[in-house]
Amino acid sequence: MLEIAKEAAKLAGDFLQERFLEQLVPDAELHNDVKLPEDKESERRIIEVLHRHFPTHTIFSEEVGLVEREAEYLWIVDPLDGTNNYFIGFPYFSISIALQVQNELVLGVVYNPVAGQMFWAEKGKGAYLNGKRISVNQRTDRTRAVGTYIRGRHSITKEEELAFTKPFVMETKRLLRNVAPALDWCLLANGWLDYVVMQRSSIMDVAAGIVIAREAGATITDWQGVPYRHKAFRVEELASLVATNGQLHDTIRGYIQE
Repeated sequence: MLEIAKEAAKLAGDFLQERFLEQLVPDAELHNDVKLPEDKESERRIIEVLHRHFPTHTIFSEEVGLVEREAEYLWIVDPLDGTNNYFIGFPYFSISIALQVQNELVLGVVYNPVAGQMFWAEKGKGAYLNGKRISVNQRTDRTRAVGTYIRGRHSITKEEELAFTKPFVMETKRLLRNVAPALDWCLLANGWLDYVVMQRSSIMDVAAGIVIAREAGATITDWQGVPYRHKAFRVEELASLVATNGQLHDTIRGYIQE
């Protein structure tokens, strides 16, 4: 299943990279989002690969929604993580594919085609980047910590975002807003980032990244400090999480203002 997920991500990623330098024409431009035909084509290629190999599996993908079949196996697909980045020519985007089996996340693949980065992980088997095992860093100094903020596109106002992020901006070295959530979690997994803070965002956006970060040794909790435990996927369910290298977890969580 891992190899098929990687195949699907690579196929879609190669297509997206071919189109990346073109002048893209959106289907729609919204206040917080943009709809691109490339999103749909990437999705079509991923679903074709998954259903060719696993015709009885259910798939949830961002554009087509739920393609319901056998409920035990659910593929959670974001065919273009970072659509807005892709649209404006910013090379920070990925394809994200996760597998939920009996309501548990067991596999994640995140592929950044521009950088040639293929992240993957299976439950209990570690996390990898292009075949090399990866892990979170051991930084303890908050003043050198770099993190990223992920927010729900339709659940957080700009005023709320400004108020919430101020402590992280002031107390740590840098807070990024990369707008490609799955890839953010992979940067944490490889020790490039020290923390991720997520505010009322869909698990669909980060399911694969969560598997990869968890297998790389990240500490993942809700805002109250309760260890993250995946629930049966529901698209309407939003999550507020904090993930760190473990060394900085209590410090970072202490900056959260609910």
